[in-house]
Amino acid sequence: MTDPGGAHDMLDLAVLYALGALLPPEAQIFERHLASGCNICSVEIESFEQTVQNMGLSVDEESPPARIREALLASLHQKAERTNEMKLEAPEPFLTVLSSEGTWRELMNGVLVKRLFVDPDSGIATSLVRMLPGTSLPVHKHLGVEQFFVLEGDCNVAGQRLGPGDYHRAEKGSIHESTYTMNGTLFLLIAPELYELLDTH
Repeated sequence: MTDPGGAHDMLDLAVLYALGALLPPEAQIFERHLASGCNICSVEIESFEQTVQNMGLSVDEESPPARIREALLASLHQKAERTNEMKLEAPEPFLTVLSSEGTWRELMNGVLVKRLFVDPDSGIATSLVRMLPGTSLPVHKHLGVEQFFVLEGDCNVAGQRLGPGDYHRAEKGSIHESTYTMNGTLFLLIAPELYELLDTH
């Protein structure tokens, strides 16, 4: 197993955190790491944040030509109208996502997530999760019922080694102390988007 919250991995996330480019779960992991008292990452994030601020201040203020301002406002107005129309439209009756489609995002080092659907009412997300060999997840508490179905490889969770075709459910309020894979795994996850990460130090 590897430590996804290792100092080197967290250092790589510092610049993305300063730019506000991390996903909420990633930002939460990084903030907990900072709160644990890592001086190296604290110095790095302070340096990156100062750089980002200086970038914004380094450009001379200039009023745009009237025609550009009008074109921008018109474009924003059109986008707002399209957004409102989309909200009023009923969702497509069918949606297919082929294996070659969708976007894989690196949730943390060696852990990739492809979001398939998020129910706006319940906040429950359906996702594919791929963990590379030797990776693990931090200790976390479930804010709702979590279900996953192993499609490939091995997934070691709650003291059990699961393989293709195996199903696992964790109830709301339960805690996964150890979730890891030896040879890599792919599983279908149905769970709330957010988790409560627990500090084990």
